[in-house]
Amino acid sequence: MVETAIVLLIISIVLAMTAPRLIKSSGSLPLKTASKKLGAALRYSRSQAINTGSTYNTIFNTEENKVIILKVPAPPAPDPTETNAEAEEFRESTDISSSQSQKLEIKEYVLPDGIIFEQIIISDIDSHEEKEGGIYQISFSPDGGSRGGEIILSDNKERMYRITVNRITGVVTVAEKEES
Repeated sequence: MVETAIVLLIISIVLAMTAPRLIKSSGSLPLKTASKKLGAALRYSRSQAINTGSTYNTIFNTEENKVIILKVPAPPAPDPTETNAEAEEFRESTDISSSQSQKLEIKEYVLPDGIIFEQIIISDIDSHEEKEGGIYQISFSPDGGSRGGEIILSDNKERMYRITVNRITGVVTVAEKEES
């Protein structure tokens, strides 16, 4: 009987110490999930640019709290052996066939309720310096590189996650933003 009471006492002490931590971590779950999904969307955009040899744009719409991934169609390459008249004829016929064969590839992700773009910094553009919400974009070139950038997501409890795109390599990282 005494052993059972001691075991119950130990279990209750452990639960009392861990319960607040579990509750706190479950409250930030939507923000963490949204940050990881945004990081995955950026990685997808980069890998598609490398795999397809096309430029991919990741567009951030701060007014509607959504992310759009858009493939930029490549123009047809000119044939250097053709004369100017042949090239014009080729360009006209290619424009028709390429526009029909190239589908516009768009993927969209809407942030969950309560999650917002706190700040977006791309090159020398900072969303905090803009008066209203806007549209920002990070482009990934076929070699995987980009202009780089930083996106900070926050929730209504002022917790924040930072998604960073390396300016040279295009590598995407996601981390909880430290309080400053």
